[in-house]
Amino acid sequence: MLGFGKKKKKKDKEESSKETPAKTKSDKKKKADDTDTADDKGKSKADPKKKKKSFLKKIPVKLIIIIILVLTAAGASGYVVYSIYFTTKDPLAPDAKYKTVELEHINLPAEMMEFTFKNFRGLYLSIIDINKEINLLNSEIERIDAIAKKYPDQKKIADKEKKIWEKVKKTLEKIIIKIETPIKKLYVLVSVNPEQGMAQIEEKRDELSEIAANALKSANEKTLKLKPKDIVPDGFIKGNIYKLKKKFL
Repeated sequence: MLGFGKKKKKKDKEESSKETPAKTKSDKKKKADDTDTADDKGKSKADPKKKKKSFLKKIPVKLIIIIILVLTAAGASGYVVYSIYFTTKDPLAPDAKYKTVELEHINLPAEMMEFTFKNFRGLYLSIIDINKEINLLNSEIERIDAIAKKYPDQKKIADKEKKIWEKVKKTLEKIIIKIETPIKKLYVLVSVNPEQGMAQIEEKRDELSEIAANALKSANEKTLKLKPKDIVPDGFIKGNIYKLKKKFL
């Protein structure tokens, strides 16, 4: 009886020992399968990144630089259009600010130019244009002198043309004196007696502005052929920037 029981226990142990290795083998297979699937998932997730990197590598460096330059130019041109169109004020606007401008042929000190800007805005702009006209005339006279020196035997032709521009220049210089004298008087009068000075400004404003405008118009008619013709640049952005500059600057 006792021996039979021992034999049975041995059989049970042998069967259990046979079953346990089988279970471990299956477990190993499952683990291996799990690791394989995990690796596959990791690879599948990493694949898009590799594709993106490979795609970027295929793009030529020159093309990337061109794209950056185009975007930069577009941004810069947009800023220029904004700054000109939206921030530039009409110099005739009441809230426009005075800016010091170098005028070689005007003999008014800075404080009197600012006084003219505040009280005679149209006259002030005419004075600037008259100064530009004199500069243009001086350039033309210098050009003619250079030709006369190069061809002295034909000096009469050069002198005849030169006299025309010198006459226009002298007319403008006389107008400047005619304008400067009352401005100096009005500036001092306003400084001494503001009420009387402002009354005089109201009386003289239209008269002085008209004198300068008429002289400028007459000079422009003569010097028009000396000025280069305006050529509008090609392209929507460049063309509009040019037109805005001509209008406001």
